[in-house]
Amino acid sequence: MGRPNAGKSSLLNAILGYDRAIVTDIPGTTRDTVEERAVLGGVLLRMADTAGLRETDDPVERLGVARARQAAEGAGLVLAVFDGSAPQTAEDKAVLEAAENAPHAVLLCNKSDLPQRWSPPGAIPISAKTGAGLDALEKAVAALFPPETAVPAGEILTNPRQADAVTRALDYIRAARQTLENGFPPDAVLTETEGALSALAELTGRSVREDVTNGIFSRFCVGK
Repeated sequence: MGRPNAGKSSLLNAILGYDRAIVTDIPGTTRDTVEERAVLGGVLLRMADTAGLRETDDPVERLGVARARQAAEGAGLVLAVFDGSAPQTAEDKAVLEAAENAPHAVLLCNKSDLPQRWSPPGAIPISAKTGAGLDALEKAVAALFPPETAVPAGEILTNPRQADAVTRALDYIRAARQTLENGFPPDAVLTETEGALSALAELTGRSVREDVTNGIFSRFCVGK
């Protein structure tokens, strides 16, 4: 988060390696949150580019600012972005307060490729334009979330077919374990293992059963 034109969207694009968020010289370009996953410093993050914090009469931008504050309040990490080429503003102070209230925060003084006029204490100098300082940002994030404290990234099953595939894979794995414990030959274990792999392939989309494809074609008009 940061005030308008601090370089938040440019930073998101630099981390992702492609232009995900729209970047212009016009303040207030970002209205809604733009979310994307990225690995930074070995840590999987669900990043949200938010509207710049400022007082505005634009009702749409006001909603965006409110969402930015809400996102910061619920975030596990706040990347507070400041424009080092411009003097400090009241909006920068609001960003600092939000960072102080977050569980974790990294202060970033952006636009280090330009003459500097201000930088908050402890901020990492970066340039979203040139990529300078992104390695230091990665190290800072890695230090905040060491591997032993990482929370496993879970996935959500969204329909009965996925739940069925997971259940069958687990049943096959249990059967394979039981087969091993009962002293059966490896061929018997392999049969159960292949069944588990087949069920997982259905879950990931590597293979699709004929009844599933028939169901898709019966419910949807699929173009060739």
